Amino acid sequence: MNDKKQSLWLHYGISASIVLVTLLSVAWYATDRFHDFFIHQQQETLESRAITVDQAIKTRKTNNACHVLRTSDPSLRVTIVDTLGVVLCDSEADAIMMENHAERPEISQALKGQRGSSTRMSETLQTSMLYLAIPYFKDEKIVGAIRTAIPLLSIENLLDELYRQFVILLMVLFAIISMVIINIYRKINQPLDEIVEEARRYAKGDFSNALPDYDIREIAELGGALNQMAEQLDRLENLRQDFVANVSHELKTPIATIKSYVETLLDGAQHDPADLERFLNIVLKQNDRLAAIVDDLLTLSRLESAPVTQILALAETDACQLLHASAENCQSRAEAKNITINISCNENIFIQVDHSLMTQALVNLIDNAIKYSNENKTISLSVEEIDKQVLLSISDQGPGIPEQHIPRLFERFYRVDKSRSRRIGGTGLGLAIVKHIVHIHGGQVEVSNNVTVGCRFVIKLPQSD
Repeated sequence: MNDKKQSLWLHYGISASIVLVTLLSVAWYATDRFHDFFIHQQQETLESRAITVDQAIKTRKTNNACHVLRTSDPSLRVTIVDTLGVVLCDSEADAIMMENHAERPEISQALKGQRGSSTRMSETLQTSMLYLAIPYFKDEKIVGAIRTAIPLLSIENLLDELYRQFVILLMVLFAIISMVIINIYRKINQPLDEIVEEARRYAKGDFSNALPDYDIREIAELGGALNQMAEQLDRLENLRQDFVANVSHELKTPIATIKSYVETLLDGAQHDPADLERFLNIVLKQNDRLAAIVDDLLTLSRLESAPVTQILALAETDACQLLHASAENCQSRAEAKNITINISCNENIFIQVDHSLMTQALVNLIDNAIKYSNENKTISLSVEEIDKQVLLSISDQGPGIPEQHIPRLFERFYRVDKSRSRRIGGTGLGLAIVKHIVHIHGGQVEVSNNVTVGCRFVIKLPQSD
């Protein structure tokens, strides 16, 4: 093998070793937990049986109480001792022949008023046993201890079988994981070349280079390609930081407002009905604003990250009908300000769009026109065909947009008048959503000021064939 393959297999060996150690650790922990679980369950069983014997003592002679469980639990051994450790009876041996049990750890604990348990070899039965003892009382005084015991052979056999199953499972898992790791490492070469070439393509726009041979040189090539992408990554990072800062700023204001008014209510303002209603309405309004920001962020995230085929459900749509439906969606808000919406369009102009998404984009633009227009004004909507493009226009009679703000108008959280935008309920994401919806439809959106008053947004989409 050459050095390259030796390096590859070295990494495989390390990975396989890590996997093996991890599996063994998990298996050891699992079997240890199972062992503890079984022992605990047996202890609970022995204790319940000892309680049964305790109840039997009240109705039977002591020497008979040791045999009360012989029918139901023939494998269970019962021993009863007095406070001095003298064996009064035993279900498996002659009590007279048995030595004093005061020094047995479980008996010692029981005679102190506590539950005692231990595991050891039985000198009488010559087998490993699990013992559990409890005190028994007469006239609220400890008069002895009741001990129950069970051979550990059945538990050990069960655990041995469990260990065998774990070993088989480990072997199967290790074999499967080893094959997966081998397959991954065998395929590492080609992806590395593709990554280097893809980085170079993004940086240079060059799609003609042949893939280089795989060796250590690829690391240097990857570094060089990534260096060429540094400027783009730096710009993207700045955009990301700006976005995070903007999101934090946008969320901080409603959160701080909600916190402030809730604290005021907690300080006693809730006792004034007028203040209570007013403050709760403010909290509700800020909560709605938070919800709107989150909804718009989720919409943007979906538009930016999800594959277009998963987002768009394209269908041939009459552009004029689409404009009418969008305007109808905003009619109540327009009527509240006595704003007239005029629509001018020709029938039979068709476009391939996702009806829901394009309606959302148009509603955002119409809603913005309503928000920024004064009362008793007019908003004009139109559809026209120019050079195999369909233009959807929304024109208002608002204050217009200062020219220096137009290039950044579609950026997330960018506002011309921040205080007014927040006051009228904007999230600062509506135009960004419009831009992304139009973009994934293969179109573009533009904005310009009208000659006299207000501004005009135009969505340009390819004409349906």
